[in-house]
Amino acid sequence: MRITDINRSRVATAMVRGYFHSFFSGQIDALSSDKKKLEPREYKQLLVNNFDNLSSQFVSVLFPVLIRLNYDDFDKVTTDMKRRHFSSSTSSKLLLRYACGSKELYDLVTAEYQKNVFALMEGHLLTKEEFFASCPSLQADDTVPVSLAIRSVVRVQMQAYVTGVTSAQASTNDLRQATIYRLMLSGMESLLHDSPILLEEENLEMMFRKSSLNSENFERLMDEMTMAYTELV
Repeated sequence: MRITDINRSRVATAMVRGYFHSFFSGQIDALSSDKKKLEPREYKQLLVNNFDNLSSQFVSVLFPVLIRLNYDDFDKVTTDMKRRHFSSSTSSKLLLRYACGSKELYDLVTAEYQKNVFALMEGHLLTKEEFFASCPSLQADDTVPVSLAIRSVVRVQMQAYVTGVTSAQASTNDLRQATIYRLMLSGMESLLHDSPILLEEENLEMMFRKSSLNSENFERLMDEMTMAYTELV
């Protein structure tokens, strides 16, 4: 199956869910040597522990990726941000609104943020079933190249995972390859599919190819993962 363009809103929702799964997976990896999933009370406690900085960290990770997703002329963006006197003291809300490029996308991103927070308040990360029940369709008039969409999700997830690991302030800051693979498979599922998929193959490459839909997307995903991992490590 070949998709050349994908709904901008779908990319944004996949990025938001990817952020939460990656950030809290990083927290879990840093604080626990063997757990992949926590008890509801533990998820709730992690949310409480991170609540004060959650929104600012979220915007810090998504801002540059949303800028790349929604603006073509980066020199013009830089000039415009200087004109608006953006600085380190600019509010996260204002930065996110600007990066989204439109009120409609900003409203969508903030609604998805709240949806993921509410799931954590209930003691779990937003499930794929919950995500697909209300996510935007793959096709729309407002689209971006699928290559940019894949890059956006990979970059958000990798940065969010590292942020989760480092902000836990644990004794180790190691990045677990198995966790990264799991997150990337989940991210491609959220981005490129209309409904949950089964990934039961023992061969990791086949699971990545299935979640990526085709060889071109698979190669793009591998390249983006490698570049992001190298930069962050």
